[in-house]
Amino acid sequence: MTTSQDKIDEYSRSIMEVSQNNKPESFDKILSFEFNDYDLHGDIVQTHESVKGLLEGHSYPKCIQNLLAEMQIAVCLMTSKLKFEGEIMLQVRGGSTHFKYAVLNSNEKNETRGLAAYDSKIDPNSSFNELLTKDSIMTIDIMPKEGNPYKGIIDLSGSSLSECLETYFTQSVQVPTKIWIYSDAPNSQKAAGILIQALPTKNPEKQSEDFEHVSVLTDTTTMAEILSLPNKDILYRLYNQESVTLYPEKEADVKFKCNCSREHYREMLTHLNPDELASILQQDGHITTECHYCLKKYRFEHDDVIEIIKDAKKHQG
Repeated sequence: MTTSQDKIDEYSRSIMEVSQNNKPESFDKILSFEFNDYDLHGDIVQTHESVKGLLEGHSYPKCIQNLLAEMQIAVCLMTSKLKFEGEIMLQVRGGSTHFKYAVLNSNEKNETRGLAAYDSKIDPNSSFNELLTKDSIMTIDIMPKEGNPYKGIIDLSGSSLSECLETYFTQSVQVPTKIWIYSDAPNSQKAAGILIQALPTKNPEKQSEDFEHVSVLTDTTTMAEILSLPNKDILYRLYNQESVTLYPEKEADVKFKCNCSREHYREMLTHLNPDELASILQQDGHITTECHYCLKKYRFEHDDVIEIIKDAKKHQG
């Protein structure tokens, strides 16, 4: 006999099958919205091409793929609500585990890049908590174009990245916040997230009730749906009994973009020991560097390296 749960599971599987081959136009975008009857607002973000760019070429295990995809979602949601111009970096260090670190960089344009390091003994099916230990640490660095840089430490007592970030916003930023993050990066190379956050209010008691009400509604989101349906359809399914204003004119693109360049790596080489550069040149006839983020290689031929060695000697004084 087919039960209601069987029907739900079958529906979710069918949605996920569509998800793996379908990319609505709302993917790789972040959309803001506001509740007209509550002092609450939010964002929804869905990623696909930006996740592919983040992971392409790297042979990350499943747990690292999901972690980086979730961090990409988290940084986009945080950037939208912090509203600043400049750079933001979210970093997790694993401590005494087989996971070493993961870092995700972005800016006010949601141009993201990231990388991770781990050793060969890592369990590819590790959960967020299993990647971490008591000596693990998560930090956020905000480097505005104007003003002073900010560095915050994020409590890792939560069972997921979203729970840890909720604690950060609620305790450190002192803004009640609820975050949902979904990743199917190893399979469909997709991820998504929703953020609900409190606005300034004259009635905190009512706002607390409204916040709980909206959180319960948002909890009904499934990964199958949010990774396959357009953002506006998701919001309608969740909040069709509420009065909600969408801001499509503020809808922002999310992309993977590495800022590496030949000039950057040339300058980096000029700060190395000129004798070491000469030794590599003598052995290989050229010097090749590789970007750890996008894996792009930059090759400097013999004459280029001779000039680099001259500049390296100048730096040595």
